[in-house]
Amino acid sequence: MKNNEHLDNLLPIVREKLNLSNEDRKEFILEEKWITYPNAKEILEKLEFLYSHPKKSRMPCMLIVGATNNGKTSIINKFIKNHPPYENEEETITPVLCIVAPETGSISDFFSKILQNLCVPYRNGDKINKKRELIDHYFKICDIKILIVDEIHNILVGAVSKQKAFMNSLKNLSTELQIPIVIVGIPDALHATNTDEQINNRFKPIALKKWQFDRNYLSLLASLEKTLPLKNASNIYSNKELAEYVFDTSEGYIGEIIELITQASLYSIDNHIEKIDIKSLKNSGFTKPSLRKHINNILDL
Repeated sequence: MKNNEHLDNLLPIVREKLNLSNEDRKEFILEEKWITYPNAKEILEKLEFLYSHPKKSRMPCMLIVGATNNGKTSIINKFIKNHPPYENEEETITPVLCIVAPETGSISDFFSKILQNLCVPYRNGDKINKKRELIDHYFKICDIKILIVDEIHNILVGAVSKQKAFMNSLKNLSTELQIPIVIVGIPDALHATNTDEQINNRFKPIALKKWQFDRNYLSLLASLEKTLPLKNASNIYSNKELAEYVFDTSEGYIGEIIELITQASLYSIDNHIEKIDIKSLKNSGFTKPSLRKHINNILDL
């Protein structure tokens, strides 16, 4: 690809960054960016369906399940960004509320986190019923349309009976407030929904799958390259050696793909290469996820 073609291929905002200092370009590369791809688009569309769903006694809910660093948080952040809080004449309206499940697996702790997030005063000694009354009241005031519970696998620390009680509380919250609830977690999260048939039926799972070496993957590489303020074309998507190296080293997880390309981009700027080549990929300092786990096991000895 000729240099003019390379410049035309970059996003307009990225072209503007090319004349910045190396440090400023590296800072831009490190910023979080949204890349659209089919699986993410499908999940966002389902989230929008839930968001606009008319109220009824049995609201639809969902479980988003995927491996660590495979794009779950990015999708949730994108959805929240599409529906940010705003001020009306009297209150702050919070269309989407996202809470991380407590590591204790306690529903009381979960209710406390909700109240803290909404800046609602409460006493540590308040009973669950009191916290629930406050939640009911402020969910209506803040016009919350959908509740997202991230890291739902955190509740697996407790006994099955405790997990079931937590999930039943979520189900009841959805029914009584007539809002959809979306839970998000790693594959282990399926254990949380399998504690009860009603819970399993309510929280329909949708998976964020590992990537395959196909057109969608190559399209992702092309989209990523458009976001990099490097002075020369890398053509990762059309260079079989580069595309295969990124795929094998990332092990097909989108978070790892982005991290590898990010680290290689930083290396290429520091070493005046100004493109992603096999040298910058191999010298980026990136470690395969499976090898990382092996290193952690050694350190635990």
